[in-house]
Amino acid sequence: MVYHAEIPTITTQSFYSVLALASSSNGGKSWTDLGEIIRTNQAYRTDMDGFDIGDSTLVVSPDAKYFYIYFPDWLANGTTHWGNTVTPVSVARASIGEVIAAAFGAKPHAVAFQKFYAGFHLEQGLGGYSKGLNPTTQYGGNLQVAYNGNLGRYQMLINAGVVLYYSESVTGLSWSPLSLFYDFRNDPDQASVYAAFVGMGDDPRILGKQFYVFYTRYPNNGEGWNGATVNRFTVSCQ
Repeated sequence: MVYHAEIPTITTQSFYSVLALASSSNGGKSWTDLGEIIRTNQAYRTDMDGFDIGDSTLVVSPDAKYFYIYFPDWLANGTTHWGNTVTPVSVARASIGEVIAAAFGAKPHAVAFQKFYAGFHLEQGLGGYSKGLNPTTQYGGNLQVAYNGNLGRYQMLINAGVVLYYSESVTGLSWSPLSLFYDFRNDPDQASVYAAFVGMGDDPRILGKQFYVFYTRYPNNGEGWNGATVNRFTVSCQ
C-alpha cells in the first residue's frame, strides 16, 4: 500500500507531504511501515508553502518489470514558494521483484525508487530532480493512474480540487493533452472531490470497456465531512 504522510510547516501552518509504503501479510488487519519512497526536490523547511503530493497508487510498467508511481514534484528554486516550479505529473519507478522481496522479507523495508529525468538512472526518489511529463497539466496535487486492458493504454485523472481532468498514455511517460472529465463548480455547493479508478473485473486495478470512478464528494457549504458522500461515475470507452 502507498500512503500519504504530512510533516507540519510550523510557520505557515500547512504541511509538507511525502509518499511511503506499508505492507500487510494478514489481509490488511495489521500493517508494517516500510518507509518513505518519494519526496519533492524541495527540502523541508518550517516556513515553506504547503505542498500536496497526492495519494497515488503503484502501477505496473508496460514491460511488467517495474512499479510506476505518479506525483507532482516541486523543483527547488531557492525560495520557500513553489510558484511555477511544479511539475504537475512526474513519475518514479522501482523493480517489482525488489519491492516485493523487501516488503515481505526478514527485515521489511522500502527499496529506493528512481525519479524519471534523463532516464530513470540518475535521480533518487527521496528529493531528486524529475521531468514534467505533461506540461499542459494544471496543478491539482492528486493523480490517479490505472491501466485499461481493453484500450491497451494508461488512463489518468487529475484532481484540481473542484474539477477533474483526464489524460491517457500508451507508454506511461508521454501523456495526451488534458480533457475535462467533470466540473463540480457547476454544482450548487461546488464540491471538492477525491477520485479513484475501479475496474469491474476480477482485478479492480485493471480497467475495461466499462469501469467506475469512485469519488468522495465534500460540499463547500459549511457541512464539512458530515455532509460528504461517496459516489461513482460509470465510464464507457469507445
